[in-house]
Amino acid sequence: MSDLPSLVIVGGGSAGWLTASYINSVVNADRRVVDVTLVESPAVGRIGVGEATVPSIRETLSRIGIGEKEFLRSADATFKSAIGFKNWLHNDGEVYFHPFDQRTPKGRADTAARDWLGSARDVPWADTVSIMNHLNRDGHAPKALGWPDYGSVFPYAYHMDAEKFAGTLADFSKARGVRHIEALVTDVTVGEGDQISSVTLDSGDTLAGDFFVDCSGFRALLIGKALGGDYVDFGQYLMCDRAVAIRVPYDVHRPGPTKPYTMSSALSSGWSWDIPLQGRRGTGYVYSSQFISDDEAEAELRAYEGPHAADLPAKRLQFRVGRRANPWIGNCIAIGLSSGFIEPLESSALYTVEASIAALLEHVDFGDLGNSQRSTAMRDAYNGHIARLYDEILEFVNLHYCLTRRDDTAFWREVQKPERIVPALAKRLNIWEHKPPTQYDFETPLQLFSVGSYEYILFGMDAPEQAGAGGIKTPVQVPQDIVTGAAKSKAKFPSHDDWLAALG
Repeated sequence: MSDLPSLVIVGGGSAGWLTASYINSVVNADRRVVDVTLVESPAVGRIGVGEATVPSIRETLSRIGIGEKEFLRSADATFKSAIGFKNWLHNDGEVYFHPFDQRTPKGRADTAARDWLGSARDVPWADTVSIMNHLNRDGHAPKALGWPDYGSVFPYAYHMDAEKFAGTLADFSKARGVRHIEALVTDVTVGEGDQISSVTLDSGDTLAGDFFVDCSGFRALLIGKALGGDYVDFGQYLMCDRAVAIRVPYDVHRPGPTKPYTMSSALSSGWSWDIPLQGRRGTGYVYSSQFISDDEAEAELRAYEGPHAADLPAKRLQFRVGRRANPWIGNCIAIGLSSGFIEPLESSALYTVEASIAALLEHVDFGDLGNSQRSTAMRDAYNGHIARLYDEILEFVNLHYCLTRRDDTAFWREVQKPERIVPALAKRLNIWEHKPPTQYDFETPLQLFSVGSYEYILFGMDAPEQAGAGGIKTPVQVPQDIVTGAAKSKAKFPSHDDWLAALG
């Protein structure tokens, strides 16, 4: 047995293996500081439907040490440069985009937003500030062939097969010293001060550790069942609590070129996702069980996808939207679904894992894990940081619902009621009736979604004319630097499919 401190991760999947590989690569980079063990049961299936990411994933993969092309090949991955939203405003086929390249509003001296809000709005807001929006619609990759791994002048992320991604991370981690135990955790031994001393496996063996990470998903074996951590429910503001997913292989149906963006289409009682991978599409329907049954939701998804989906298998999921009041209790930190979950409208699930790992590295002394958990200040700081992150994501996702003007179903009429709007967001919406959003409208720095992101959603959802505006509604003029930049980038960047084909 090693004399080094021991970190035990309970649960695999993307959350568990990303935690194991990141900690092992960063903390043990120069010399081994901590023994990392991951225990997972092959009998417990991975959820495997969180297949879209945000641009931070590139830095994470780079720090772990996995090459971009290796990742793209092994995880059936494609590029993602934006999220598209269809039928969220009126259900008449309208589409707007949230691209990843963003401007930074500069307060009162910045007139771009005010000018657009008072214009004829004959050009979408995103087209006036985002070069990537022009690239996305024409199906271009976000980088040129031959550019270095993870390098581009534009931010971009990926679509990927979550199960294959976890497998890639597992192989990478195990080859570099992470201990892997295939077993089911049947019991948890908790001592004084919420200190977990060991977990019992279905083999009868006991696995001891100095510090534990709960990546057991919605089961929350450690943070929930063993430690009784309280849960903050977000169901009042995000009503969807179910999902049904269908994988559509390209040999069954390929609708056209591989899109470099995720598409979210509003349906009768929620919304569908459409995520293009190299060999298939991942589709699904996130919905509220208060307004539609599981069978009805699956039928609606199949009808929306088309006749080719009639015989494809479907996977159903149930979830609770919210977060742990304290994801760090005693000597245990919850990461992933055990820590919290917000419906994946803005692909935030894997980001919360990345952010939790980064915060863990900041607040835990891996060279002295036996004493790390005794610092109340560190625990409080970590818990506060993660709570603010989940609350931020809640507000941003809630924004999409409360701006809708759909009244064609009971679900859409309900989600826009005042009591369904997060109070802090409601206050900001009142402010934004008089001026465009800026960073001064937020009490704490935004961690994931910038003010530019808020602009894309507000203006994409056709924000009303600002108080005091008036006069002639002149046509929108797209700035010349956007026009020129888009033309140059289109000439340099190949199509998404051509870039992927060059992977070999």
